[in-house]
Amino acid sequence: MEEKIWHLTDDFEKLPARNVLKNILRDDRKNYDRAESELGEDIKLLDDTIVLYMEALQAAYRLIDKWKDNSCNRAAIAMLTSTLNYILLARHGILLGYYPEVCDLLRSCYERISRCYLFFYSKKFADSFLSGGKIKQYEVRQELSRLEKDPDKEKELLESLRQYYGFLSDVVHPNRKSFEARYGEKALGERVGLEYLLGGFMSAELGHVTVIRILQTVLSALRILGVILPNESGSWDKEYQQISRRCNAMVDNL
Repeated sequence: MEEKIWHLTDDFEKLPARNVLKNILRDDRKNYDRAESELGEDIKLLDDTIVLYMEALQAAYRLIDKWKDNSCNRAAIAMLTSTLNYILLARHGILLGYYPEVCDLLRSCYERISRCYLFFYSKKFADSFLSGGKIKQYEVRQELSRLEKDPDKEKELLESLRQYYGFLSDVVHPNRKSFEARYGEKALGERVGLEYLLGGFMSAELGHVTVIRILQTVLSALRILGVILPNESGSWDKEYQQISRRCNAMVDNL
């Protein structure tokens, strides 16, 4: 695999805007085709994970008559269904070369996954969601930490949730740091606003790292699914463990 950036052009100032748009869309399609080829193994593992996710949701909806009147289950499954759409969009985003923007989607996934877990355990918050109430992320974080009965572990969990959400927010909020993924850290303050990087840009290295980040997000959702929708046969959990080990091996090899 070559680590250079693929299909990146600098014709923004030279051509009419309509031609620039046409070229960006053309290059994005080239990114998609090449990424599917060069990141084939990574994408296959991601797809295996998405399939496992879909199978659990299919099983849930086949039993909808058993939980449709349970506000906790209904609100939790609503979050899981919404998360799946974000995961699918993230898959498209990485293949098109929009790595920095995929990070925004991962924070949205985290917000939905954490709410799913909260709704499953809290009828109060599930009912609030279903009635149109607005639930802030810090409320979700605090309520989740209270599920841990050990005071020390509760404090540790609350802090870890806060730190992880802060990490995701750093690259989502439109501050200078959010530009690092496209422009790099070197002299960013001197370059931002003067240089432009439009459309998708991708390399095998960037693609590999980003697929891992999406995989970790999907695995987080799968852990919640395993609690909400347990599979008595054990086959689903076995497949989840296999995928999790493969993902961890990819992280170790970075």
